[in-house]
Amino acid sequence: MVIRVPGRRRITVGRQLWVFCAVAVLALVLVSVAAVVASRLLARGQALKDAERTTTRLADLVIAPLLPGALSGSAAQRADLDEAIKNRLADGYLTEVTIWDSTGQVRYDSDPDEIGKRLSLPDEADSAIRSGRVSSDFTDHPEVDPDVAESGQSGLVEVYVPLRIPRQTSMSFEAYYDYGRVNNLANQILGELIPLVLVPLILLQLIHIPMAASWASRVRRQEAERLRLLELTLSASERERVRLAGDLHDGPIQELAGIGYAFEMWSSTLPEPQTPIVAQLQGAVQRSIESLRRLMIDLYPPDLDATQLPRTISELAQPLRDTGIEVTIAVAALPELDADTVTAFYRIAREALANVAEHAAASRVSINMGTRGRPDSGGQRSPHPAVYLRIADDGLGLHEATLDRRAEGHFGLPLLEDRVRNLGGTLTLTTGAQGGAVLTAVLPNRNGSTAKPLDPTLRVHPTGQSRRPDKPADQILG
Repeated sequence: MVIRVPGRRRITVGRQLWVFCAVAVLALVLVSVAAVVASRLLARGQALKDAERTTTRLADLVIAPLLPGALSGSAAQRADLDEAIKNRLADGYLTEVTIWDSTGQVRYDSDPDEIGKRLSLPDEADSAIRSGRVSSDFTDHPEVDPDVAESGQSGLVEVYVPLRIPRQTSMSFEAYYDYGRVNNLANQILGELIPLVLVPLILLQLIHIPMAASWASRVRRQEAERLRLLELTLSASERERVRLAGDLHDGPIQELAGIGYAFEMWSSTLPEPQTPIVAQLQGAVQRSIESLRRLMIDLYPPDLDATQLPRTISELAQPLRDTGIEVTIAVAALPELDADTVTAFYRIAREALANVAEHAAASRVSINMGTRGRPDSGGQRSPHPAVYLRIADDGLGLHEATLDRRAEGHFGLPLLEDRVRNLGGTLTLTTGAQGGAVLTAVLPNRNGSTAKPLDPTLRVHPTGQSRRPDKPADQILG
């Protein structure tokens, strides 16, 4: 069963569950990516902090005690300082050290050839000297000797810490570390953080999805129960309609028909002056009979078959004609249909025409009925074509508020949907090319019979009178 409404698509419980799961997985992926990026940044920041702490300890414990003697010309302390720096450079983590003064002079460097040079003082070194600020960042090459970075290195981490020595001017201690070692440390920290972030998220989704599935199952059961109760209500309503229709047919209609026959027989024996009065009485009785028959058909179509559908649908459209709406009906020859299919077409036509009368504000309505080829499972045309009913109007079009009014006690479209789906057919509700609404119902020919060639194609004009057209019904309505 398919109902297509522009701007409104019906979503089943199963589809909603899949959407929920998809959104949950997407949210998990997005949060995971964000967590990985954030954790990576946090890990890199933590690795830089570790490099700063290492440099600060090196400055306080090694450089500060030995540098004054080395700068004053003590060969022993200079040798001890060189040996201490050499030992720390040996493991490959620390790659170069430089000590700057406030004038930009290199007071000490792991490369003796650089000592004594006066260069442009880096901003970070100046900040360390003036304000005691510790800083670190990633770089491709050192400030003093750009060629010191080995070709196999992926980059360097430079750290600047203030160097305070008694009776000496403030200086800045600059150290360079292999980025690969820092990156490994960052990856290690990342490996510790990711489980703490992702595992709770995954557990939360593992809890939410089964809960959503349970709620969806409960909704399905409630929907099935609602449909079952609705079917029971419909069955009771259907039986009551049949009873009332039968009572009308066997009671007032038959009695009025008898009165009409009696008037007809009586009129032949009356004097001429009284004949018009009897004729008026006969007309009133006949109109009452027709009114009751319409009411009977509206309650339930008694013994309705495919050959009676055109006339019955025309009678259903009579209230539209009475209000000035132009109604055109084109019905091609129909095959023999089972009672359920005929009743379904009758219900669809009645509900659609009632909606047109109540909501559409239309000036024209076209009704088209006939057969169309229907592909089977192998993609070939079925030898038993399906039967379709198309009702189109030029009114205001579709209004979402009028499509599902079950809360108000109106079950028109939902019941048509259930009825057509149970019969294996489709119901399509769309906006017409020129506006208005178009309802098309297609039901399978479950009897497997073909259209009777002797059945006349019927066209009913706005006046309600019918005739055989010169063209088939499909050509009449396009």
